[in-house]
Parts: sequence; C-alpha cells; structure tokens
Amino acid sequence: MSRIESRRLHSDDALHSPAMERLDPRDRRLVTEIVYGTLRWRAPLDHVLALQSARPWAGIDPTIRTLLRMSLYQMWKMDRVPDHAICNDAVELARRGSRGGSDRLVNGILRSLGRSRPWERDDFLAGAPGWVRVSLPRWLYQRWVRRYGVAQAEEYALSLNAPPRAAFRPGDGAGEGETPPGEPSPLVPGALLATEEVPIKGGEQVQDEASQLMPHLFGPAGQRGRAWDACAAPGGKAAILGRIFERVVASDISLNRVRRMRRLAGTEGLARVGTIVADAGGPPPFSTEFEAVLADVPCSGLGTLRRNPEIKWHFKPEGFAELGQAQARILGSVARSVAAGGRLLYTTCSTEPEENERVVEQFLASHPDFQVDPPLYPRGVAAWTGPDGFVRTFPSVRRWDGFFAALMRRRG
Repeated sequence: MSRIESRRLHSDDALHSPAMERLDPRDRRLVTEIVYGTLRWRAPLDHVLALQSARPWAGIDPTIRTLLRMSLYQMWKMDRVPDHAICNDAVELARRGSRGGSDRLVNGILRSLGRSRPWERDDFLAGAPGWVRVSLPRWLYQRWVRRYGVAQAEEYALSLNAPPRAAFRPGDGAGEGETPPGEPSPLVPGALLATEEVPIKGGEQVQDEASQLMPHLFGPAGQRGRAWDACAAPGGKAAILGRIFERVVASDISLNRVRRMRRLAGTEGLARVGTIVADAGGPPPFSTEFEAVLADVPCSGLGTLRRNPEIKWHFKPEGFAELGQAQARILGSVARSVAAGGRLLYTTCSTEPEENERVVEQFLASHPDFQVDPPLYPRGVAAWTGPDGFVRTFPSVRRWDGFFAALMRRRG
C-alpha cells in the first residue's frame, strides 16, 4: 500500500502480483477490499484521523498515515476483523516499521476511535467540506461542481467509490461446448459481464466494458481494409480490431509493452494483428495509409477512478496542459496515415474537456479535410452519443469506466 501511495506501483499491478496469487482466496479478497476501500475513501479517513491526532496530520510519517487509514477503514467499513485485533496488528506494524514512538501514536488514535466510533452517529461528517464527504481532492470536487452543479457532482463522485463490474472477452482457445462465465453485454458485441458467483478463468481477457466498446465504433466484423492501433498497449483494443478488420497493426512506444502485446495476440490466436515499436507522436512509421486508425491516447485516467482510485490523489490539474499537447501531437501525426474516405477514432479514458472535446475541436479546426462521423454501431450506441457526435460513457449511470470517443472521417 505504501508503494501505491508513493506512486511507485499501480493498485491494479499490486493486487495482481505473484505475492497476491499465493494468498488464500479469502485473504486475497480481504486485502483487495482494504486497498481499494482505503484509496477510495481516503479523504474522510484523513479527516477523522486528523481530528483525532495530537500531532499535525501532515507531519506524521507517510507510512504511519497509510497504516492508520487502512486500520480505520476496516473499523468503519468492514466487520471481518475485531477492532482490538486491528489495533494490535497496527501497533505491531508501526513498532517494526518506524521510530519515534509511532506505535504509541497509532495505539492512542485507534483505541480512542474504537471507543467513540464517530461513524455510527447520524451527524458523522456533517460539518466536513463536500470534497471530504464524497472523497475527492478539493480541486477535482470544485471542478465538477462548476461543470455539473453540487448535487450531480456529489452523486457522480460517490458512484466512483463503488466497485466496477468486471467485464471480459472469452479467449479463442476456450474449449468446444464450454459456456463462458458471465452474461452478455446488452451493448458491446462479444463482451461478457462477470457475475459474483462465477470467477473469471485464465482463458478470458479482462477488459472494461466501455474500453471494449471503443473499437466496435468502427462497425461490425467483416470490415475490409487495414487498421492501425497507434497507442495499443496493453493490446485489448487491438485484439478486438483483429476481429473486425482484415489486417491490423498495433504499435506502442515501449518495447516491453509491445512484447506483452505479442504474447496476448498469441494467446488469442489473432494472426491478423502485427506489432511494432513506434512513437505515435512522431512521423508516421508507414509509407502506406489505413482505412481505420485508432488513437487511444495517454491521458489522466480520471475516467477509471473506480478501478484506479489512486489516480485522484496523484493527478494534479497542472498535468492537463502537458497531456493536451501530447494528445494533440499524436492525433495530428496519426491523421496523416488515414486514407481518403477512411476513419480516425480518438479515444481517452478521461471525462475532462481539456483531453477530449478541446483536443478534437482544435484538430478539426486545423484539419478541414476531417469531419465528425457519429458512429452507427453497435446497436444502442446512440444512447451514449451526444448532439456533437461524440461518445461518452458515464460511470455514474453504468458500472463501467468513463471513456470519450470522437469518430472522424477523412473526406475523399
């Protein structure tokens, strides 16, 4: 957890590590709930702990703050471990992992909270600022209030503290006659929504339902021509494109990520997907043009807060400017490889205008040979398409990630 808080590790990577795989399934579920829950509800946890601490909260060792958050989350939101056991474990960890009497601080705070249990009062957090109650950083709360209004912003923020619904695609190697676990998505072709009763097997590729939707915006399977996925890692969208188009090239700037994509393509048996190392923001690496180009650009990831809650604490608003420049550079570069009459799909897993509408609007203003081409497929996508022709998947309405998509066509 400390490595996640210090930005050295993503929560998803930590919870799918070899060390986690060695745990008993029951313990694995416990650890997963504590990690995700602590990250999702960090703001009210900090608020309560700061009021209880005799020391300034910001001055406490970061490792001890993390330990206190995890302990309070269990006391407040879970009932598997008794309070006294949580406190004893935390004190022992503090004694082993720090100096300067941190174990006494941890003991005092947790035992006091165990006695008073403020979360059981009707007025718990009543006097706290809005961003604390919904567990957002102050800047993001204020941004969403300006855009959506208080009630809708708080409803949206609270919805992001609920776990996402796992979605996946069955692998090509599934045994004949096997019924993949899960129920079909009513919107995304080939996507299956996991049920709590049936675990996802190793032969399936886990991928959020909204993420799976993006490649299908090009149309149904059987499309003629070639497609290029320009920012393809980890490869899930490229694998879907391989089912839609005759030939697909998937590229990424990282050699290691390209190697992992090659393993994925081998797992899924997608002979039509070729992989190369290329910088999507540089000169096009091809002398040919494509009928379809997907630019799923690097972004803040603020649409994935259910799945990656640490992002809301790590990302800063100053990052939008640098990201926007990179996104515009990639979009302008890959557009040169779109054939006349071909289509360009720009996507992000973000809900923020600086990464979405503004990038596309600036691109269209400087590229008059492109125009928005609202998607007609899959059936039902119109419900998620705005009057401007852009597709937006809202996490507060459905348990999926927040994606933005702009499908554009190059005039022939």
